[in-house]
Amino acid sequence: MAHTRTIVFTPSVVEREAVTYTSATGFDNTGLAAYFNRASRPAYRFTIRMDALTKSQAESLSALHAVLMGGQSFFWDGGPWGDIQNMSLVGEGDSQRRQFFLGNRNVGASSVAVQTLRGAVSSAWATSSANGWPYSVTAIAGVVTFANSTNTIPASGDDVMSRWGCTYRCHFEPGGIAIRNEHRGVYSVELKLTETAFSG
Repeated sequence: MAHTRTIVFTPSVVEREAVTYTSATGFDNTGLAAYFNRASRPAYRFTIRMDALTKSQAESLSALHAVLMGGQSFFWDGGPWGDIQNMSLVGEGDSQRRQFFLGNRNVGASSVAVQTLRGAVSSAWATSSANGWPYSVTAIAGVVTFANSTNTIPASGDDVMSRWGCTYRCHFEPGGIAIRNEHRGVYSVELKLTETAFSG
């Protein structure tokens, strides 16, 4: 059975672009349209540049691209985008909603910390399974689910904040690699990756 590779790059520069997929639905014959998100969070597109490589290193990357092309996915640690270090907003409570999507898929369940913020009062919840989490994490989907009890479901108006680490499941884009001979014996490589939620 084939397995998904994990690839490590040492980039000089990483650009990340968020791609939000939407659908438009028309209303009657008024000419108005409403847009709906087709995914629970953005997908990401990356441009990775590596400078000052040897010919052997550039050829290895070229061979990897030739093997995987755009048809096989792999995991990448995301470089500087592989973790959210500060508490960031992931949703707003309404006293009923229990599930909140983090900003990424494929999160490290042990890296997730969650807290709520109500006005100027912050309440941090347990982050150790020994203390009994009031929430669980579905790592592949990047979803936090709060326990179904009145003292753990975020109240109406509560900001749900989190930080986490993640990996990205990516494909090479069709024109996904450019190799340049910058100087004698010195090469640079530019890779283009697109995140995917699908296996394969």
